[in-house]
Amino acid sequence: MKIAVIGATGGTGRRVMDRALALGHEIIGVARRPESLSPEEGITVRKGDVLDEQSMVNAITGADVVISCIGPPSNLSPESAAKNLGNIRAGIHTIAANFSPGTVMSDGIPNIVSACQRTGVKRIVMQSGINLSDGKELSLFNGLAVCLMRSIFRKAIQDKSKAEQALIQSELDWVIVRASVLQYAEGTSHYTAGPLARINPLGALPFEDCADCLVRAATSEPEWTRKIVNVGR
Repeated sequence: MKIAVIGATGGTGRRVMDRALALGHEIIGVARRPESLSPEEGITVRKGDVLDEQSMVNAITGADVVISCIGPPSNLSPESAAKNLGNIRAGIHTIAANFSPGTVMSDGIPNIVSACQRTGVKRIVMQSGINLSDGKELSLFNGLAVCLMRSIFRKAIQDKSKAEQALIQSELDWVIVRASVLQYAEGTSHYTAGPLARINPLGALPFEDCADCLVRAATSEPEWTRKIVNVGR
């Protein structure tokens, strides 16, 4: 299967490519700054700006499925977070990005949807966050935690909510994957995922495990089609 990974330079996007390659899939790595990706066997690198619909059309042409890993820019590379700053300072950058998220998701996802429709791509997987949940499927404590985070990160929630609605209202075979807090750590493959899955929103999940779930949603979980999936501990 040929998978277009949008946001390929991010913490999850890079790991999505690695996981999909390990499973034998062909990758189109889409990035606004493609020079930051090193071409390798099985990966075609393409320039793509999610704020430009035609750019997305050009980037995903020929793909069988799209995985979107876009999110608020943190101005922090995964390598810097993993090697130099550690999870605490990386978390600070992520929190700062969520206070000023911009409109990359609310403007970008509709462009990706339109590009899928124009290029004939039927399936799309979107990485989102557990804070978009109303918390009803979670434990009482975790539901309260989500409500608190929704209040704190109100701007980011609004941006992601508009993005989710654009996908839900489309006719595509979409899957929205709402992940818990993510961390730069080695994956374990021991995580919980599924529609209405009861997870701990504050339980850190390695990017690798989130990436594994996204690839599953794209390639091997047909029962997740047109559903919101929670992933975490």
